[in-house]
Amino acid sequence: MRAKSKQKILKTVDKLVEYNEILKKFNGSSKYLFDKILRECNKLVAEIETFDCSPEEHEALGEYKQLINAPEYDADLIKKVIDVFSQQIQGEKETYRVLFLPYKYSMWDSFASIFEASKEDKNCEAYVMPIPYYDKDQEGNLTEMHDESGSYPDDIGIVSWKDNQIDEIDPDIIFIHNPYDGDNRVTSINPKYYTNKLVCKDRVVIYVPYYVSYTEDKEVMVTMGGAEFYADYVIMQSEWYKKQFEQILSDYKKSDDDLNDLIAFYDNGNKFVVLGNPKYDKIRSLAKAEYPLRDDWKEKLFDESGNKKFTILLDTTLEILLKKREKMLDKIGDVIDLFENRDDLALIWRPHPLIESTLRNMYSELIPMYIKLVERCKKLENCIFDDTNDMHTAMAWSDAFMGKYGSMIELYRVAKKPTIMLEVGEKTNFEINGKYDEEGLRAKVSRCQVIREKDYGLGNLIDFFKNYNRDEVAVEASQTDGKKIYDFAIKAVKIKMK
Repeated sequence: MRAKSKQKILKTVDKLVEYNEILKKFNGSSKYLFDKILRECNKLVAEIETFDCSPEEHEALGEYKQLINAPEYDADLIKKVIDVFSQQIQGEKETYRVLFLPYKYSMWDSFASIFEASKEDKNCEAYVMPIPYYDKDQEGNLTEMHDESGSYPDDIGIVSWKDNQIDEIDPDIIFIHNPYDGDNRVTSINPKYYTNKLVCKDRVVIYVPYYVSYTEDKEVMVTMGGAEFYADYVIMQSEWYKKQFEQILSDYKKSDDDLNDLIAFYDNGNKFVVLGNPKYDKIRSLAKAEYPLRDDWKEKLFDESGNKKFTILLDTTLEILLKKREKMLDKIGDVIDLFENRDDLALIWRPHPLIESTLRNMYSELIPMYIKLVERCKKLENCIFDDTNDMHTAMAWSDAFMGKYGSMIELYRVAKKPTIMLEVGEKTNFEINGKYDEEGLRAKVSRCQVIREKDYGLGNLIDFFKNYNRDEVAVEASQTDGKKIYDFAIKAVKIKMK
């Protein structure tokens, strides 16, 4: 039985018990009140009969209805019948309906292990409904629509947003991973799926960020969108992030009385919950065998003898591009210069998928420079421009990482692959001179620390990483972050239903 139905029936039963005591009191003394309450009892029985009760439960309910409408009202016997029906309902196993609302397939890894946990629960109905999103023009108007429903594997079993409405599905729990609602200047999900339109009294809405961050970088930017305000819960990767979000809410409350009232209305006192992130689960189990290479990628990553070249992934985030603009594009050019002269290395450049549209919308003067870099990368025999909708092929086949900010620098650290924090706005040092503490650097890499370009020089770091062999350490299987988030969601919805 749906947990939602069970709770509604039990609350109705409590009302019937209360009415039975009143009818016992007024039986034979006040016909007006007796008949009025009796009509209400019959109305409540009719409501219960609309639920999916078992034959035995319908039989007990029928007996109750027959007794209350009998010529003689026997309150004690009716109480016994109500108790039997209540025990039958309480003994029902509770089932839950969970709805996932992804919008970009490339972000599905922020849901994947939660979805897997929900599928393993026999008492859960799990639905995945990818929702459309739109580009925005410079005036903020919605323009081209994007629907990535066709990108999902068949085994997920998606339902169409065109054929189904959320209220028809009637989920107990909704998972979202778009935080912006209408506040993003470049894109927007369909407005009918904004967070404040999803939240209601008999369901739990949980926002799971589609990103994780390397929080030891003091320049990391923490902002809040509509999802963090309106959602019942926001899943945090760490206590550091939880403190940042709590501070932002506190500052908002002090700045505006109306905003204070809004925040208070949607705050349950425990909005930010530290449970990790499903992206960590995905990266911990990443294997090349799951991501076979296309022929054009093989040609660039392997030499003529069939040996794989040492491959580095370059990540370009929106944040760094918007902050540094021409300086970041110059840095990308420097990196491509390096790989153009190194046949023993290979580069996979994976920019944020919204970079080009963002530049066109906000800094159109940078488009020619950006397009030129993209074309250069595509033409080189050892460079790949990765604009696919799944980052995991690039992550599985690359040996090291370079970038600044964003999720991937944190994920590579967790994947135990060498990671370089690039310096933007400073001259790139390609020199290989070996003038550094090799043992100290080895210790940092073995502890999965992010290595800063400025401390060693890019040339030295790439040369060291190419010859570095990390010890493979078996990791004991443990409960995934996705399972922890799913279990928390079930507990949260039980509390809200009561």
